Amino acid sequence: MKKNNYGEVLQRLKFVPHAYQLNLDRSTIRKNPDLEPLKEWLKAMTEAGFISRQETVSMIPPVVLAPDPSNLVLDMCAAPGSKTGQLLETLRMEEGGCLVANDSSSSRAFMLVHQLKRIMD
Repeated sequence: MKKNNYGEVLQRLKFVPHAYQLNLDRSTIRKNPDLEPLKEWLKAMTEAGFISRQETVSMIPPVVLAPDPSNLVLDMCAAPGSKTGQLLETLRMEEGGCLVANDSSSSRAFMLVHQLKRIMD
């Protein structure tokens, strides 16, 4: 765990492989000039598709569902796409796995398309 003036900043989540919790709220990151390099790094890594940011609680459904790589998964509340991306990591399309993602809100569905395009590129 890394520490600075804010205490433990980064904590590994044991229930999700390759997941970490950033113990700084969005407002702190945005308003504190000392955190500008972190803010810019997070923005660049997210846009490049290397990381996905989501609340810790949103990581739980894909872990509990634990789909087999060849399963068909229907995600009916998929936007903005973080859980959907997490599910895509476990499914293998070459083994017959398939993910259908949808959302009832057209504006949120737009965010879903943007997120999935970023992940799939």
